[in-house]
Amino acid sequence: MRPPARWVQLRSRSLGRRTVGALLLAFVVITLALLALNYWSVKHSLAQQSQAHQLGRLLARSIESLEQEDSARAVLQGFVAEYNQLRQEMAWENGAMSVELRTAEGRLVYRSGPPLDAWLQAEAWPSGPALRPWNGRMQSTFGAQDARWQLRIADPLPGDRILLGWLLGELGPSLALALPVLLLTLWLAVRTGLRPLREFTARIAGLDLRQDLAPLQLDLRYAELQPLAQAFDRLLSQLSAQRAQERAFVHDAAHELRTPLAALGAQTHVLLHSLDEAGRQRAAQALQQGVERTAHLSQQLLDLARLDPAASAAAHERFDLVELCAWVLQQAHPAARQRAVSLALEAPEHWPWQGSRHALQSLLQNLVDNGLRYGARELRLELQARAAGRLLLAVRDDGPGIAPEAQARMFERFWRGDQAQEHMQEPGSGLGLSIAAQAAFQLEAELRVGPGLHGRGIGFELVLPDAPASSAAQAPAESA
Repeated sequence: MRPPARWVQLRSRSLGRRTVGALLLAFVVITLALLALNYWSVKHSLAQQSQAHQLGRLLARSIESLEQEDSARAVLQGFVAEYNQLRQEMAWENGAMSVELRTAEGRLVYRSGPPLDAWLQAEAWPSGPALRPWNGRMQSTFGAQDARWQLRIADPLPGDRILLGWLLGELGPSLALALPVLLLTLWLAVRTGLRPLREFTARIAGLDLRQDLAPLQLDLRYAELQPLAQAFDRLLSQLSAQRAQERAFVHDAAHELRTPLAALGAQTHVLLHSLDEAGRQRAAQALQQGVERTAHLSQQLLDLARLDPAASAAAHERFDLVELCAWVLQQAHPAARQRAVSLALEAPEHWPWQGSRHALQSLLQNLVDNGLRYGARELRLELQARAAGRLLLAVRDDGPGIAPEAQARMFERFWRGDQAQEHMQEPGSGLGLSIAAQAAFQLEAELRVGPGLHGRGIGFELVLPDAPASSAAQAPAESA
């Protein structure tokens, strides 16, 4: 099924919007940080080097040598007039500065700005520069007194709102100019960066998974996107291989079913039209064998479907491994007696285990059935503990075995080795070992080839994970 192209486009746009949103958020955070930094810097500068402090020192030095009141008043009037003119030109809307000059006896000589009488009555005027609250505002004050004069200056510091407004006025134009430049740069970067991804999604949207599973082999240009393309190509390769495998399986299964069905049709025709009683008996016997072979093949196909990794996970249950092994041998006993094969079990009396009973049962039945069909005279099922809490479950026989060069293919579906050519009368399908391998995968166990019996045959060893130690384990028991 193709993903809707509109969905892919919306997802790309959503990524761009989130990126722009993240940039805007970062821009707001940076703006607030700059405002806070400049706010505290200006506040510190105003407190340490206020206008009241600078003007006070200048006026104190200018009048300290004057003796006449008129001269002192004239000096203060000139300085204060020039200073107020400068404040107006700078649009310093912070309130008027208060300047008072008195004689040593306290007689007022000069005053500019709001009177300081109420303040002088409330508390003593500090000498030198100081910061004092008055009338709800912080005031920068200066005081100087000598044998002739008493000089007092008070300048209200700007409030937080005025200060923040002034900072926004200073920083605002620069930030307003930087924002569109950043947005344009980011837009170009996102548009250019997402172009390979848009091309990739367009290729994906154009895929017809019913026919085209070839790897895309796209060069997404950026190192961050290369793993995505490689992972998707691996997925396509796996899907292609799986599809080829399933097609081969369906073809082989149809071929395997067609052969016994054709034989069933032929034997049925003989059974219906033959006038010879012996011929009818042979046809009936062949018909029965064909039905058994078809039923056996159908059951194996069902087992493969149940053990498929894509199917739902197998249910785990707690059961006795020894009891399961004995049951498998009991089920195989009629076929073993017919073929004159002796069966044996070497295991403790009990061994509890947690796992998929169906998968393990299917594995054991197919391994035992494989040994019975191809020339074994003795078959033994072994169960024993291994180091590190592992458990070894083995099925060994003394049959012709499998040549080492053929063991690489023995777990393939519908593969039958050389021993199958010697036993063509056996209704085998080449699925038994494939089912065993699939069951071992579902059990998360290791299935490997081991030695057979008496220097002949073959052994299949299953190493099960996390096998609990059996408190009831006793000496091995044999049954034949």
